[in-house]
Parts: sequence; C-alpha cells; structure tokens
Amino acid sequence: MQMKLLRGGVCGSLFMACVAMAAPASAADLGGGAPPYAEPPPEVPFTSVWQGLYGGVHLGYGDAWHGDGVIGGAQIGYNWQADRLVIGAEADISLSDIDGHGTSVDWLGSVRGRLGFLLDPRLMAYATAGVGFADVDDWAGSDTETDFVYGFGLEGKVTEGMTARIEYLAYDDLDIDVVRAGLNFKLGY
Repeated sequence: MQMKLLRGGVCGSLFMACVAMAAPASAADLGGGAPPYAEPPPEVPFTSVWQGLYGGVHLGYGDAWHGDGVIGGAQIGYNWQADRLVIGAEADISLSDIDGHGTSVDWLGSVRGRLGFLLDPRLMAYATAGVGFADVDDWAGSDTETDFVYGFGLEGKVTEGMTARIEYLAYDDLDIDVVRAGLNFKLGY
C-alpha cells in the first residue's frame, strides 16, 4: 500500500511539475513579450510652402545718423525651393517718418535677392542683399539716393498661405538701419 501511495505521489508530483513548466511556455504566446517591430514614422517633408509668389506688409523702425522714425510699407517677391534651400527675389517700398537735424527720409525701398535655409519645415533663416533707394530731403533739397542694402531675417509659417517675419536691413552709405516685422501672403496657391 505504501508503494502505491509513493508511486501516486511521485506521479502526481511529476504531473504538477510538467504543468508548472508548461504554463510559462503557453503564456509566452499570449503577447506579453516584446512588441513586434514597427517601421519608424516618416520624416516630415520640407514641403514647398516657401515656393511661389507672395506679397505682404511690414511695419518697423528706422534709424539714421540724422534721425529716426517709424516706417511701414509693402513687399512682393518670388521664392524657389530645393529641399531646405530657398532662393528668392524681393522688392519693397516703405513710407518713412525718419526725421531729425534738418534731414528727413520720406520713403525708402529696395530690390534684393534672398538666400534662405529651412531650420525646420516651418522656419527659415535668410540673408538678403541688393540695391536700395531712399528719398532724402535736406537743406539742399530733395534727392533720391541709391545705395547697397543688406540684411538678414527669420520667417515662419503661420498658416498654409501666410508667413510672419522679422528682419534687419542696413543701407550702407546712407547709414540707415531698419528693423521691421511683416506678414506675407502666398498668392495663387
């Protein structure tokens, strides 16, 4: 009788050991292990939001050796985009309240090239240079001066068809510095 109990106990113990060892193996099939491999999300493309015709308005501050004042005006331009690189041309005109020491600047404008680099799809840093014009009134009369103008700026996408910018321009020989903020609207997109 003891032999039967011993044999039954050994068989029962072996059975329980087999069940205990099989339980983790079947639990591995329940999906509790490592997640399956998934492709990483695609990179956000540098879309051509910057390419095309645009027009806009700006408002800012001008400082010259003979005075300072508020400026405001409009710009129009065209950009070409190749991945992160943006190349463009822009013309602008501003009415000016720069006045002091018997000299005033009634208006100023420029025709410039722009070279930009996209820091991300929504933000561009750019440098700009070209020909500037300014109507300068002083004791000798009124004269339209031509000058080399250069500067830099940051422009960011606000919506699909609108960007906001801040830029600095320097009119070299006329010694006029301009800081202005503006909005551009993509035309015909």
